[in-house]
Amino acid sequence: MNSSRVYFISVLVILSMIACQGPARTQIAGKWEATITHKRSGNETKLLWEFLPDGTFTAAPLSDPMTLVDRDKYEVVDEGRGVKINSDLINNVTCTIQGNTMTGETPESLVRFKKL
Repeated sequence: MNSSRVYFISVLVILSMIACQGPARTQIAGKWEATITHKRSGNETKLLWEFLPDGTFTAAPLSDPMTLVDRDKYEVVDEGRGVKINSDLINNVTCTIQGNTMTGETPESLVRFKKL
């Protein structure tokens, strides 16, 4: 293969990877209501979670959305069927996406998201 053909194929592969990641992040981007249920006590905490298109998120109490309690990164995984959330609040969970809901579990908590 000549170098221009290799370059062209490389560009196509990169563009297809970006195109595949873009719609999945677009599906996740936006505001979600998160319910975190602690397994031991059964106590629930509800938060406003906002996933931004750049791969970051913010979390705030529903009653005071201007007070951020967590901010970190997320990654769309499993060909857009899951989201890995790097968070101190929910101990780095991977949630399964099902339409406008996401669910995940850690040793300490059950996590449910509902898109607003």
